[in-house]
Amino acid sequence: MQLSVRPELLAPAGDRDCIRAAVENGADAVYMGLADGFNARARATNVRREDLPAIMHELHERGVRGYITLNTLAFTDELPAMEETLRAVASAGTDAVLIQDLGV
Repeated sequence: MQLSVRPELLAPAGDRDCIRAAVENGADAVYMGLADGFNARARATNVRREDLPAIMHELHERGVRGYITLNTLAFTDELPAMEETLRAVASAGTDAVLIQDLGV
């Protein structure tokens, strides 16, 4: 018996309008960076940490997963802030974190 595996349609989003467009166009999951840092698109539009719980709730209501990018290298003096960010991301109901620094 051969099992078929459906690929995941993963879309980037920098704000609620982009998130909405991704969901309405069939994304299985959306990834985004946080406005307060630790993502490689720091100069781009990113979601605010305080909006994250509501965003994740809205995504989950539609059956869509939400991922956060923490794709920069963290220096030793940044680790406490990174830990705080990870705790906030986890408590918001984020489905996964995309990281660059394996030390995180």
